[in-house]
Amino acid sequence: MLPPSAINPTRPYTVVVHVDESPEGLAAAEYACTLCLKFKVKYRLILLYVVALYRRTGLRIINRQTEQLNADIREDAENSMVKCKQFLSRFESLVTYEWISIKDEGSAGPIMVEFIAENLQATVDLVVVGKKVNPGIKKIVGGHISDYLLENLMLPVMVVKNQYDVSDDEG
Repeated sequence: MLPPSAINPTRPYTVVVHVDESPEGLAAAEYACTLCLKFKVKYRLILLYVVALYRRTGLRIINRQTEQLNADIREDAENSMVKCKQFLSRFESLVTYEWISIKDEGSAGPIMVEFIAENLQATVDLVVVGKKVNPGIKKIVGGHISDYLLENLMLPVMVVKNQYDVSDDEG
């Protein structure tokens, strides 16, 4: 299957990146920005930040706890997005990008797949995601976002296994 940009050469080559403040998420963002710098064609870089909230239930007492947890998740996400944008500021004069944040109930992988399918599917050429290497956690929570995207997106997915060393930024 040809990428959409090959079928329509006037359309930009579109790269979607799952970004978060984890070393893997920053590595994916850095990789995608660096990749776009090398392009000799028009591109569209979309940085996608997913806020996965707990699902509400039919029980009022549990929903009160869920709402409090979700409020904490939203606050943490706002702080995390600020850190991501600070990290990305090094690319602002070099690469143009769009920042999209999504808040929804459920897991990040399905939220991202649904968003791409409903909003971007026809225009995406490549999805870039970081790979967290922690097999113990994988067994507990059921996998990583990268695994989910590889299995459920009908698009090319590039998994960046490197970790960005945030300690480099502190000095």
